[in-house]
Amino acid sequence: MSVGRWFHTEFDEPHSPADLPLELTRGFDPSVTILDQVVRGNGIVGRINGEFGAVAVKVNTPGCPVRVSVAIGLDELATRWWSDKVRPSRLAPEIPRLVAVRAQGRIRGAAVLARRQGWRGAAAAEAVLSFDLTAAELDGNGLLIVELAEIGHPSWAAKRLSPLSAVGLRFNSIFVREQPAPAPIEGPNGFTGCDFAVVQPGSTLVHRLTTGSAPTAPPVAITPSNRITKRKPARAVFKVARAGRRVAWRAVPNRPGHLGDVLGADLLTGDPVRLTVEHRDGGAVIRLAEPPTGPVLLGSATPQPTLSWRLTPVPAPAPVTVAVNQP
Repeated sequence: MSVGRWFHTEFDEPHSPADLPLELTRGFDPSVTILDQVVRGNGIVGRINGEFGAVAVKVNTPGCPVRVSVAIGLDELATRWWSDKVRPSRLAPEIPRLVAVRAQGRIRGAAVLARRQGWRGAAAAEAVLSFDLTAAELDGNGLLIVELAEIGHPSWAAKRLSPLSAVGLRFNSIFVREQPAPAPIEGPNGFTGCDFAVVQPGSTLVHRLTTGSAPTAPPVAITPSNRITKRKPARAVFKVARAGRRVAWRAVPNRPGHLGDVLGADLLTGDPVRLTVEHRDGGAVIRLAEPPTGPVLLGSATPQPTLSWRLTPVPAPAPVTVAVNQP
């Protein structure tokens, strides 16, 4: 008898591999075989409760390359879990999260998430990252392992990005489909909600940076920790105070200002990345000196918390061929 069968019970459900295309949106799907520091969910795959989180899915692949899309979510509950874990000061504002996306043990990209603040609350943020896996990477047992983990911050951004960034984040969904032709890493698209953005590995050298306004984030809500503040009357007072504080912060005039200098750092090595910035109305054009081999974090040299960035790759111009008439 194998060792694993000693722990088998009649209540265990067998894990069956999923056929392609796979749309995984719940943690109780039979194809989910392993969760490491992830709490299963019904409307989502799961929520991370540690410094990293991993989901292993059994996939029935026909021996061809696949395209994987991972949707990451940041909501109010994620902020609560992070606050309970880190215990920041009561005046510390909510700051962006930076996480790396790994698959089959390799970093495929990174994402920055920041919630857009409103009068009554903050809207949930979502980032979708899509990448290719070769047939050899899923060959054999067909086990797809996707991880979210914190990645090193450059010194100039250390105090502007959340420590333990993965705590509370959600695996909203994982999509897997056949990929007949190789494609570059895509996403996340749209505004990041902060003055940071990520250039994915293998992306183009030129990117268009568009800026928009973002409301100032209020201090993070902290769960009461002693027996007096845990009582319902005290919690009701705290809730009203938080609502009033949010309205006061939201009412502050929002002056995003102009885009300042931009810095870049390779998130794998921590080395600075050489780039040039051409300022234009509503943003800038950023040119990297070398093709990125790993995820590159771009951020403003000085904090601009009321700016939101959107980074769009600019395709390289197609080579021009000139026909020469032979005499």
